[in-house]
Amino acid sequence: MSFVDAFVWFTHQPASASWLKRELADKRPDLRFAFSRPGLTTFKAARTGVDGASSFARAHGHSLGRAASVDDVLALAAAVPAGAVLHVFERDPDRPADERDQAIAGTRAAALDTALRAAAPGRFGEGVEARAGEHVLDVIVAPAEHEDDGIFVGWHRHDASHGPFPGGVPHVAIPPGAPSRAWAKIEEAIRWSGLVPRAGERAIELGSAPGGASFALLERGLDVHGVDPGAMDPRVLGYVGAGGNRFTHHAVPAAKVARKDLPRTFEWLVSDVNLAPMVALKYVERFVALAHGGLRGAFITLKLNDDGVFEALPRLALRIGKLGATRVRYTQLPSHRSEIVAILER
Repeated sequence: MSFVDAFVWFTHQPASASWLKRELADKRPDLRFAFSRPGLTTFKAARTGVDGASSFARAHGHSLGRAASVDDVLALAAAVPAGAVLHVFERDPDRPADERDQAIAGTRAAALDTALRAAAPGRFGEGVEARAGEHVLDVIVAPAEHEDDGIFVGWHRHDASHGPFPGGVPHVAIPPGAPSRAWAKIEEAIRWSGLVPRAGERAIELGSAPGGASFALLERGLDVHGVDPGAMDPRVLGYVGAGGNRFTHHAVPAAKVARKDLPRTFEWLVSDVNLAPMVALKYVERFVALAHGGLRGAFITLKLNDDGVFEALPRLALRIGKLGATRVRYTQLPSHRSEIVAILER
């Protein structure tokens, strides 16, 4: 496909727009701001390709234009091959995803998805999960709680820098039995990345209390070791899975866990400690070393409490890049607030 004008788009949390622009100014100085809506920013590009350009983008791609109707969208979609995956999604509102009214959230996108498929039977592929190499038509609208401000249409070719679902990944509703909202953060990270832990594997979580992420991993059949001086939820402490998987609590700071108290091998490392990223990474580095090359992956949350941490991101990325991963990806998930996740795959 070729385009007369090369415009690119990024979807993101509205509060992260300034950080996204500042990061892109450093990584992609050829980009020139075009227009924006809350949660969506577009640029004119001097060259193609935007993969992995911003830690704050949940989804990104090439622009096709704006539309006011189903017919307009289908006219713009002519630039994308038949059979493309259809992703219709809403921009983020200016509030955490888990605070949205779940009876309303997503209804505008769902109605438009239905209308597009009805107007053009067979035009789009079945389902919404994109696979490597597939073309995706991205149709972006305002949050259902907000006034309709038109339709934005773009496309991307799916690869590992994109989440496979509309908007990268939707918010995962926190089940009543989950001890904390960390359940949604780890589930969204897994679904965005496609890096899926398997039952019978072992995970270590740094900063595990009260146990939301540990609970999610237990439900997936993993044995989980949680490292945190804080109290764990009784549902986590007493969990016994169908395959016998359990939780082990190390109620000490991460620096004081003895190697002999950990499993001989472990495949996953999760870190969501309430510390500055520069400090948190010291403990991540220690536990990566303790895995002796056995890790399949890691999900490392980086807290961004101020501009100083944002300015340190390039230095943090250099440290993370030395952890031996074959691939590192960054994104800001629907359940995140002032934080991003680094996803390491080995």
